[in-house]
Amino acid sequence: MRRLPWSLSLSLLCLACAPTQRQTPDAGTPEVKLQRLVANIVHTYPHDPTAFTQGLQFHQGQLYESTGEKGDLRRISLEQAEPLWKQPLPDVFPEGLASDGQRLYQLTWQDETLFVWNGAPPAQEKQVEYEGEGWGLCYWQGQLVRSDGTSTLRFHDPKDFRVKSQVQVTLQGTPQEMLNELECAEDGVYANVWHSNNILKIDYATGRVLAVIDASALARAVSGRVRSYEAVLNGIALEPGTGRLFLTGKLWPDLFEVTLVGPAATP
Repeated sequence: MRRLPWSLSLSLLCLACAPTQRQTPDAGTPEVKLQRLVANIVHTYPHDPTAFTQGLQFHQGQLYESTGEKGDLRRISLEQAEPLWKQPLPDVFPEGLASDGQRLYQLTWQDETLFVWNGAPPAQEKQVEYEGEGWGLCYWQGQLVRSDGTSTLRFHDPKDFRVKSQVQVTLQGTPQEMLNELECAEDGVYANVWHSNNILKIDYATGRVLAVIDASALARAVSGRVRSYEAVLNGIALEPGTGRLFLTGKLWPDLFEVTLVGPAATP
């Protein structure tokens, strides 16, 4: 999300006119105990320190990034900080990014517009209007999963972005607000939490948090080189085929490959 006036926080909690709450397709078992995991740095790569990272996504073997403020869609590399390609989007505030393998889907924060990209380099195929804010986005089993800064994940039809279902995300019964960038994986939805060094792994069907991942080592690694209050952890990308996990943050000079260690099960 962008640099927010604090008065906006009340509007983020409004769920009026939302579709009926119902469970989404199979994933996870409610009996699994909460895990506490830690993100350990494996490799450090250069990242554009001016990029206000809102989405990080592998697509057709390439790594793409959605940046906010006067943002863009860009293709990036692990070898250099400068983007390999970018398409400026100066009239909107770009947000989360997802891929279905053929197309890229890019949210906007308060512009209520979804950009659909196709081809290489990506070209805009269409724009789709939707209601509400866009924060994070990922693709899972034929659906786009969206966060909007509340504790709710919404499941959309990629064809028209119609909301099909939704779940509330809870940690040991407590709703988890400020869900931001998302990454859909086989074992759950991974979600950044705005202004937190924790990443949540969430069950698709129930919304229950399965694991809390401590990524504070990454924040410490960049702490002496970032100045903005908004330079926070945001950006999760899982590389298809290899399973390598990459994390970064807004205005961070580094992009990290990490492994998750643990777990230490809690009651």
